[in-house]
Amino acid sequence: MLSAGQRWFFRVALWLPLVLLLGAMLGEWLDGSAQRLDTRQVVMICVFAFGPLAYLVFAVWATRSLNGRTEKQVLRSVWLAPLLFIPFYAGAWVLYGVVTLLTGDLVGFGMMVMWVVLLPYLLIAGYFISGLTVALYWTFYR
Repeated sequence: MLSAGQRWFFRVALWLPLVLLLGAMLGEWLDGSAQRLDTRQVVMICVFAFGPLAYLVFAVWATRSLNGRTEKQVLRSVWLAPLLFIPFYAGAWVLYGVVTLLTGDLVGFGMMVMWVVLLPYLLIAGYFISGLTVALYWTFYR
């Protein structure tokens, strides 16, 4: 079982990317460097393309799954996290595409498959963060 400090470390590592992403988005908006976008563009860019909503759901799920796990299981989960995040990320895009199709807009079909284009970037960023998490864990807890 993980100690309280180890659980805290993994929770911080899990939630920090979301906090940094939202902070960067808010900072861009506050300093005025963000372009003026209509509501649909904001939804597309902020909610789906960057994935904060999907990451929020994923982080809640992953936080709950930390309970009762051993160190080895948690470290394996850290390495699998980028792959486990894919259904959460894809689900948001597909759901938006289906709703858009149901409202009569054919662009919804493209939205249902467009997330695949972003998948390599998602995996690269995910494995970078996973590697950094494991390296910091080994530095402080081994």
